[in-house]
Amino acid sequence: MDYGRRNPGCVPNVFRTFVCIALSLLLGIHVYAYFWGPTQESLDGDFSDIKYVVMQLSRGLTDVNRKHEKLQGEMERMSSALPAVAAAAGRAKEALEPCRRNICRRQISDIFEYDRQMPDYALETAGAKILDTGDTIEHIIYESPVSWALHLLTAMMCRECLGARAMITPSTLPGECWAFKGSRGEATIRLLGTVKITGVSLEHIPAHISPTREISSAPRLCQLEGLEYRSDPYPHDFGSFEYDKEGKAIQFFEVVHPSNKGYNIVKLRILTNWGHPVYTCVYRVRIHGDLVAGQGPKSLDDSGMLIENE
Repeated sequence: MDYGRRNPGCVPNVFRTFVCIALSLLLGIHVYAYFWGPTQESLDGDFSDIKYVVMQLSRGLTDVNRKHEKLQGEMERMSSALPAVAAAAGRAKEALEPCRRNICRRQISDIFEYDRQMPDYALETAGAKILDTGDTIEHIIYESPVSWALHLLTAMMCRECLGARAMITPSTLPGECWAFKGSRGEATIRLLGTVKITGVSLEHIPAHISPTREISSAPRLCQLEGLEYRSDPYPHDFGSFEYDKEGKAIQFFEVVHPSNKGYNIVKLRILTNWGHPVYTCVYRVRIHGDLVAGQGPKSLDDSGMLIENE
């Protein structure tokens, strides 16, 4: 008896297909989780960090913009105020300029009035003369070997120091002075006659017209002596006095030790200055007193000795 082959039907085929699909899906899920799962988490973390940095940068830029706007506002206010400040400065300068001119005029007027009030017996134009400067070395600003040699030769051949004449001439402009090296110097002056000396005046330019705006080269401690003749070994000491560089340009000093005797030769000694390490400047020296009647300048020979009148 022949039964033939049996047909299994479609149900088992559908089941097997479902199982294969399910297994494929599970395998795909595992493969995706194995290969792409951690990478996605790391990417999510990186994106979070980038987002945080971008937020911080945005906040920083916002603060910078706010400060920039504030600074720009301050600059605009300052710019608007600058014209007013410049105008105020110009008005102040215009107001001070007449005062400055008046001060200069007043100082010039004071100098001329000073010369009108008291006679100066050491004035070269009236007959006074520089006799000697001792061992004082004149200060030369621009020294060269040739000028230095000529200066030494002149000093050996002629005892008169031409530079010292500046302190017995009327002009007292900046630089027109007797400048000598160091802080110690001396000058012997023959007066225009025999004078009973009562005082001495010393003049220096004020600091505000000095090119360096300071006068540390001004003499400080000075001494005045009266001589019978140029090489008198026993001079009369009229005393010492101190010039105040913060005071007036012209300062009068009364002699400390007056003498009833008249002198026609005086020696001015500069003992110290106000701190300049190189040189000292003497602008003007005035000798005051009373001219002794009937006594003119005494005659001196070439050696500086007194010649008795016959």
